[in-house]
Amino acid sequence: MREWRRHRKQAAQSLAEGAAVMALMLPLFIVIIFVGGEVVQAYLIKNVLTQAASKAARDMSIDYWQDKSIANNRQLQNALVFDRIRITGVVADSRQFNDATFDTAAVPPTVSVTVTYSGGLYGLVPFPQPDPIGLGAYFKLSSSTIHALE
Repeated sequence: MREWRRHRKQAAQSLAEGAAVMALMLPLFIVIIFVGGEVVQAYLIKNVLTQAASKAARDMSIDYWQDKSIANNRQLQNALVFDRIRITGVVADSRQFNDATFDTAAVPPTVSVTVTYSGGLYGLVPFPQPDPIGLGAYFKLSSSTIHALE
């Protein structure tokens, strides 16, 4: 009988210790899962930005040989290239692209394009979401690509 009471007391202590550990560790696990999900989402946004910049640089290099005035004309860059690149949730406006930079003195001549994601601007969803500590206003991702003029 004594042994049974001692075993039951140890089981109750173990249960109490387990509950205390869960009370302390569960919030930590939730935060780790949330941060991990946000890092994955930021990585995906960065990859999509890289694809958009690559497409824009390639299209810009092709259009340069058809009309060299594109190098110094943002409206022409928008009309021929930037207005055509839309990726849902990441690239929603031509203003996300910086002016293309043409380096015709390089060997081979190149064009450089940069695109930026700023959550909450241009109709884009704020990132991170939810944003309990207000970091979304400072969060910006950008990607640049250099492409040889074809």
